[in-house]
Amino acid sequence: MVLVVFIGTVYTVGCSQKQEIADKSPVKTTQNTVVDQNGREVVIPEKTDRLVMTALPLPSTYALTGEPVEKIVGMHPGAKGAIANSIMGKMHPELLKAETSFVEGTDLNIEQLLKLKPDLVFYWGDYQNQHEQLETAGVPAIGVKTQGEGDALYTLETWLEIYGKVFRRDAEIKEVIKYGREVLREIEDKTAGIKDEERVKTLVLFQHGEKEITVPGQGHYGQFWIETTGGYNVAEDINVTANVNMEQIYKWDPQIVFISSFTDTMPEDLYQNKIKGQNWSKVDAVKNKRVYKIPVGVYRWYPPSGDAPLMLKWVAQHQYPEIFTYDMEKEVKEYYQKFYNYRLTTEETQSILNTKKEASQGTKGQFGGQK
Repeated sequence: MVLVVFIGTVYTVGCSQKQEIADKSPVKTTQNTVVDQNGREVVIPEKTDRLVMTALPLPSTYALTGEPVEKIVGMHPGAKGAIANSIMGKMHPELLKAETSFVEGTDLNIEQLLKLKPDLVFYWGDYQNQHEQLETAGVPAIGVKTQGEGDALYTLETWLEIYGKVFRRDAEIKEVIKYGREVLREIEDKTAGIKDEERVKTLVLFQHGEKEITVPGQGHYGQFWIETTGGYNVAEDINVTANVNMEQIYKWDPQIVFISSFTDTMPEDLYQNKIKGQNWSKVDAVKNKRVYKIPVGVYRWYPPSGDAPLMLKWVAQHQYPEIFTYDMEKEVKEYYQKFYNYRLTTEETQSILNTKKEASQGTKGQFGGQK
């Protein structure tokens, strides 16, 4: 019996790539080895029967491989929080039994992890402390990272390619990659003619509360989602993320505000000015009721997840509803049927598109991979 462990939280990202994703694999393999995203050659066990994943998005991306999800016996508490408050928990209730005590934030309790008897570890490649612990313990480890200068879709693609080699699931993941590329090409074709001065001004609230307004710029996922779908990130001059004040928000005056699920702030909190010390009533997006909570499906849609192609469509439609007339309920249902082999009800679909406040549980301080 063999155990695969995924360690690390992966959330730095976002620069856009206004070009078709290159048709190349970052994974070099021999019969029984994989070169990870740190450039290290790792021997792959013949069997992978028990999996532990502490990189938050990885259970959702793994679900696209066709491998039995019940293999996952451990994960990061932030991933479990998303699963417990999303459709993933209903699709795979066995995931709610997964162990979470061996990791807190980016800190790994190697003694607790070893009790799970891992044979292979997947960890966030920038966490050198985790690599050193795993190496000292004699546990083979594969490092994964955000790829393509923060391109969330390309990052998903590279992770899927690694899964394809590790689990011998190349055929399954090729279809997902093909679909994502088709969505990207369609959206970029339709937004190519938008002039710079006509691009919608958009802001993402990544972390938010009375004492912080953390927004993403270059090098974070928000930049990729906004720019790839034709918008203008008003915070694009920021490097990765920064905490800003309301005066800066007023200067930017975004026409759209997207709120991530790494904060429990909801659109009505801004509409009703519920955040102490912040007056959002002056902001264009609030005046025109264009504040949207980013969905949570098999995982939070803001970072790379198994639902990344759907996130592209969702953002594009909200930024340019006159151009993108997707029926998102239909799009979500078809995607889940095709790639997860799960038939969603209308109620379940609505639960994906209408995120719960509780979906942020377990994510405090999870900026994974940021430097």
